[in-house]
Formats: sequence, C-alpha cells, structure tokens
Amino acid sequence: MQLYVIDWSFQNAEDQLFATNAFCDYLKKNKLHKLLEGFELQYIAHTPQNGSGTIICKAQNTRSIYSLLNMWRENYSISFNIKPALTNEELIELNSSEDFWEKD
Repeated sequence: MQLYVIDWSFQNAEDQLFATNAFCDYLKKNKLHKLLEGFELQYIAHTPQNGSGTIICKAQNTRSIYSLLNMWRENYSISFNIKPALTNEELIELNSSEDFWEKD
C-alpha cells in the first residue's frame, strides 16, 4: 500500500461549519472505522482556525481515496491536495539503492 499525505482547505467559513458538524457526527457514530477496503487511515490533524487540515493514510490506489473524499468535496466545497509520500524507511532504501545514482 502507498502512503499518502492529503491536505485540505475549505473555500468558505459556512461550508467549514457544516462540514465540521457532519464530520463530528460521523466520528460520534464510529463511522470512521467503516472506511473503504484498501484504505487505512493513519492520522488526521485539523487546523480549524484557517479551515484546513491534513490526512495521512495508506491506500491501494488513488481511486479509493477519491471515493472516500468525493462526498466531502461535493457537499462542502473542500479542496484536496493528494500527494504520494515515502516513509523514513522507504527514503533510506531509495537513497541507499546502488542503481539510484547510476548513470548510463
């Protein structure tokens, strides 16, 4: 599974308020643990003072991420920036690879 870092931001304060209420209700009902197959939530950090946040997750592919985030995007005008990422171990492995710096 690939590691992803997803940053989000709201377009306006009204959508932020509605989405925050919906998300908190989602959490209270323990629906967050009923996510899609092929998706593992690692961490969510909220920065409500500026209407943004970050999700760190693992996913089989970006389709599973888009499927999960689509409802929030359509209903609350949230912009998502989805970026594949490397763990420390993966970075070391990539950097230590002998053919990484080889020139043809």
